[in-house]
Formats: sequence, structure tokens, C-alpha cells
Amino acid sequence: MKKIIVLTTVASLAIGLGVFSYSNSSTVESKNDSAAISKNIDSVAKKSAPSVVRTDKIEANHAIFTNADDAESQSDAVVRVIATGESKNVIENFEWGPSGRTETKVKVIQVYKDSAKQEIGSELVTFEPSYVIEGKEGSIRMNYEDYTLMQEGNEYILFLVWNPKLGGYWVNSLEQGKFEVSGTDIEEKTMQATNDQYNELKKSVLEKYKQ
Repeated sequence: MKKIIVLTTVASLAIGLGVFSYSNSSTVESKNDSAAISKNIDSVAKKSAPSVVRTDKIEANHAIFTNADDAESQSDAVVRVIATGESKNVIENFEWGPSGRTETKVKVIQVYKDSAKQEIGSELVTFEPSYVIEGKEGSIRMNYEDYTLMQEGNEYILFLVWNPKLGGYWVNSLEQGKFEVSGTDIEEKTMQATNDQYNELKKSVLEKYKQ
């Protein structure tokens, strides 16, 4: 059974109009903590993710889009991409505990909405709201709400928001901003079968951006 973790105020995602980012204001800037953060980021900069023994779910308030037009209007960019196998698990240590993201490189096939904040090129590193931490029993995958990682080789439509502090694009509003095109992403299909709102939103997205 998946364990649900409710975020504290400090640990919460700051979400408004579908835009979310990790709060960096509570980072402990001591030498020891800074070293720990650097060590964590360096140690997980590997192509393949650690072997995960279980997946936990983090609750977070986030925008729920009514349809594809709503999602596009609340996003800085909309793209069709192919996920590569190049990803990095990034952990940041805060006073209240670790938080993180997965930075995944994607190949851009088509740009439906370009961003005035940072132009979209042929390749892009996206920030996914999921990360792996080490527990006593092994590696634990932490997913925000119903988000699941993109799978290598699969094609996705992504709604993105620019984060100036990190200098990159987040997938907008967790699972509300990622849609696999061909139906071969098993984890997304499983989530879709139990989430009627997401299922209807995905139908709207695939219809709007069909090729």
C-alpha cells in the first residue's frame, strides 16, 4: 500500500495558477548542510535511477485543469517530446528533511506554445516532481500526488512553467501537465484508469494537439 505524506507548510510546493516550485527560503546554509546538498546532487547524477523498493505519495495542493485550453493558458510552454534515458535524481537537504526532483532530458519534436521567458530548443531538461531517497530498507520513490516519471523512448505532450531560480522548466501542476501519446506508459495508464478527471483532460489534450 502506498503511504501518503502530507507536506508541512515549509515543505509544501508553492502553487498558484498551475505554477509550482520548491521553496528554497528554508534551506539551511551551514557549511555542513551545504556540503551535504552538493554531495547528494553529485552522487545521484547517474543515467539510471536507483533500484526502488517502494513508492510513497506526497500530497500537494495544485491546479486542476478543466481542458487543454485551460492548461495551455496557465503554462509558459507546450511541447511534444520524446523522453531520453538521461535523467538525474537531485536531492536538497532542508532543516525539516530532504526534498528533490528528477531532471530529465527530452528531445523536442514540436513546440505548440513557445515561451517568452526561455526559448525552447531541440533538446530540453525538464524538472519532474518525483525523486528517490534512501531509507533503511532501500531506495524509496517519492511522487508528488499522481505524478509518474516519463519513460525512456515514449512520446509526451508537456505543459511547462519556467522557474527562474533553477533556470529550467517544471512540468506544470504535477500530473496535470504530462500526457503520454501512444498509450504505452503503463504507470500513466494505471493512474488514468482510476482518475476520471485526468482521463477527460488527457482526451482533450490529445484532441487539441493531434497530428
